[in-house]
Amino acid sequence: MDALPHAAGPLGLLILALVDSTSMGTLVIPVFLLIAARGGARAAAGRTVLYLAVIGVFYLVLGALLLAGLLPLLGALMDWLSSGPGTVLAALAGAGLLWWSHRSDPAVIRKRGGDPEASSRRWITRVRDTAGRPRAVVGLALLAGVIEAASMLPYLAAMGIIADLGIGWARGVGVLVAYCAVMILPALLLSGLRVVLGRSADRALERLQDWLARSAAGGLSWTTGIVGVLLLVHTLGPAIGALTGT
Repeated sequence: MDALPHAAGPLGLLILALVDSTSMGTLVIPVFLLIAARGGARAAAGRTVLYLAVIGVFYLVLGALLLAGLLPLLGALMDWLSSGPGTVLAALAGAGLLWWSHRSDPAVIRKRGGDPEASSRRWITRVRDTAGRPRAVVGLALLAGVIEAASMLPYLAAMGIIADLGIGWARGVGVLVAYCAVMILPALLLSGLRVVLGRSADRALERLQDWLARSAAGGLSWTTGIVGVLLLVHTLGPAIGALTGT
């Protein structure tokens, strides 16, 4: 377990940030805003940038608070995770994430009679209700951040990596600023293209919106599964050893 953060390092943080940049809050909702915001392409891009600034600051503040709590506890936490009970619990958590990944797969949801795109449609409705009012856009960003924070597994893993780098809180927050910037970068680039291309980008953005709405549930399933596999790869052997006494 101790080697995982060091092996991941900056490249691991970059990969996690890019994964986080494709979430509902950081990409899907901004694309909805680029289409739904009233007042032309510039207004749509401006309100999308406002949304991204708010959600970026939200995750920066959340991460800074997490780091402030993690740093004092890190030594004891890593020692416990390296112990027999800790590795067993981590392996069980990995297995649980894999199970949840299967349960949240869109195909499995459909077999159970569910609708995997229901969440995306609810967000589209929220965006349409708020897209024309800057204050409502700020509220939308905060709502998305609060709802998604608990399920942002790559983000939480990144906080653990930053805490274990041993660079202190202030420099850790500096790394976090770069992480959050990468999180919102793809949507910012789309906002810039919206300004440059104007209404001619409508058809492409609508196709992207439809694809994202269909893929959002699957993306969460894949992300959860990847984190579960990573946990199992690094903890299953030690956990079996702890249970068997070998």
